[in-house]
Amino acid sequence: MYNFKQVVPTEEKIVEYSKFLSSIYLNTDKFSYEFLKWQYLDNPDGSVIGFDAYYNDVLAAHYVTIPVKSYVNGKLELGLLSLNTATHEDHRGKRLFTKLANLTYDYAKNNNFKFVCGVANSNSVRGFTKHLGFISKPLIVKVGLGKVNYNSNKINYSFKREWTEKNLKWRLSNPFTEYGVNNGEINYFPKFGLKAILGQVKSEFLFEKTRGQYKFQLLKMYVGLDSSIDWSKSFYFEVPNRLKSSPLIFIFKSLESTIIDLDKVKFQIIDFDGY
Repeated sequence: MYNFKQVVPTEEKIVEYSKFLSSIYLNTDKFSYEFLKWQYLDNPDGSVIGFDAYYNDVLAAHYVTIPVKSYVNGKLELGLLSLNTATHEDHRGKRLFTKLANLTYDYAKNNNFKFVCGVANSNSVRGFTKHLGFISKPLIVKVGLGKVNYNSNKINYSFKREWTEKNLKWRLSNPFTEYGVNNGEINYFPKFGLKAILGQVKSEFLFEKTRGQYKFQLLKMYVGLDSSIDWSKSFYFEVPNRLKSSPLIFIFKSLESTIIDLDKVKFQIIDFDGY
């Protein structure tokens, strides 16, 4: 019999979550105590909301979301960004994730959260869309040279994240990653010669000095959704799915029967935890 408990992100619990996530995601070392404290406690929009499943007082599955503010059909609303999910191999196949997600969304709906958004991969998207009622759209991945042509002022977005100086400062203080900033564009440098465009925001918010920037970048990579970008005037080509390690997919669930236009979504890497 499983015991389901709401996540309470105390320092002691964060240590437990760090050990649990690190034991499951062996190909990354990012789930340190410092990273999870930043993610779970320091977010100025609020600490994490989620649920755990315990079996004989041992953590078996974990799911959290973090509060985010976004414009939904022009109205600023408080919602959740789906974030860390993990199930111990001894407890898989028991639909624990679905149970934890539904508990989380029921709690969120009863506490005036209006939506849940996030990014899934090709392995997890079916669980979100079939069992949890999400809608979805694949993120585009483009690689090329030169400037990306944004025309955001001409688009009435159906969904886009709100970034203020306060929450952007928090986002850029990620202890696991260093970023570069340039004329409103936020960048990450995954390897020599490549610059990932995390997103375009109001330049007056970018108070940080450029950090972690390689001196040489041959190619730039864009991942996201933004109907304001005129790709016909840019030297970029779309990366086919067969060349992607795991295609990323935007997911959205309204907690109030709101309908959004997936063709008018602005969702950038900066809006989730891609880097």
